[in-house]
Amino acid sequence: MKLLNVLDKTLKLLSILALISMIALVFFNAVLRYFFDSGIAWSEEFARICFVYMIFFGIILVARDKGHLTVDILISNVPDKTKRILTILSDLLILIAMSFVSYGAFLLIELTYSQQMPATGISASFLYIAAIISSVTYFIMTAFDIYKNIKSTGE
Repeated sequence: MKLLNVLDKTLKLLSILALISMIALVFFNAVLRYFFDSGIAWSEEFARICFVYMIFFGIILVARDKGHLTVDILISNVPDKTKRILTILSDLLILIAMSFVSYGAFLLIELTYSQQMPATGISASFLYIAAIISSVTYFIMTAFDIYKNIKSTGE
């Protein structure tokens, strides 16, 4: 549990830093363009990178708190044991989806590894690393949830 708390705090800090960086870069670039007819060439690209990482880290944070939108009309009217089984099935679908996301992101990393973003020179594959981090972490959290649900169903 201590590792999860460290992960949670780290992801929150990185998401906040990404948001602050993104807002500051976009704001200052807009001010520079409006008042001085110039801008920071790399700021839009870096803001896009910050946005992507903020979103993917946010996915993990919301998933940990079970905050994603769900439609529970079916499971709200069934017994607890059936609810656990349906939750396990739902989690298995999440595992499959996260496997596809990880695999797709890996293929995109291979495809874009040699391409560089024009303003920053950072490899274009850097954007897809966030998807792998997010999907693998989500996969692990969901696998632990399945384990807990199976353990509690057997009792």
